[in-house]
Amino acid sequence: MFTHHARSSRFGALALGVLCALPLACSKGGGRGKSEMAKWVDAPSSGTTSGKIIEIDPLQVKFEIPETLYVFRNCGEASHTRSGGNDWVPVVTCTSTADDVFDSGEEEEDYFADEEAASAGAEPIDLTFYVTKKTRPIDERAVTWFEGQFKQAGLSVNEISYQHEYNKKAGIYAKLHLTNSNGEPEREIVQFMFPREDVVFIAKMEYPFGETRSVEQDWQYIMWNFDFQKPSAE
Repeated sequence: MFTHHARSSRFGALALGVLCALPLACSKGGGRGKSEMAKWVDAPSSGTTSGKIIEIDPLQVKFEIPETLYVFRNCGEASHTRSGGNDWVPVVTCTSTADDVFDSGEEEEDYFADEEAASAGAEPIDLTFYVTKKTRPIDERAVTWFEGQFKQAGLSVNEISYQHEYNKKAGIYAKLHLTNSNGEPEREIVQFMFPREDVVFIAKMEYPFGETRSVEQDWQYIMWNFDFQKPSAE
């Protein structure tokens, strides 16, 4: 019998696997970019952390951990280890748990909030930024293509659109559902793909459908604070 966390991990792996199975959205060797960012995808290296600021110079990434977070309270540089045979490389991860490796120890843990969440059956969830090589344009014309690919992969598309100015970025926003055999949503996936030169960054969070925690508020804070060290060369 699966535990609650085991089921969560299984669904999370399934969701990421489905998304990365989409042709041209996630590439295994395609998109032979020559920028420093594309080279980093081939051979990831660690960045630097100073206080609440994480910088990864080859990716030009500058992420400042927000002062106020309600769910994803522990943020840090990811391990940059690919999983599931795809070419999405984790860059930065924010997690809902209070006892993980990303806890800076700078703030006191809210043990009462943790116990309350545990008693309510709240599962650990995370919000992760990935990067992969760009193999097709991420623009308004691509929205219909991605919608068709999501549906073909078995995901229900609740919302998808091209955003010209979304937390200082332009890209494709999607809210997707994993459904059960009766067609009812069981998991919700929020994803935003935003290109930069010859790579694509993907912000993704996933949680049980009907989640009542302030995930959307945290998403906005974290998305806004994921920035770049200099203007794009595009």
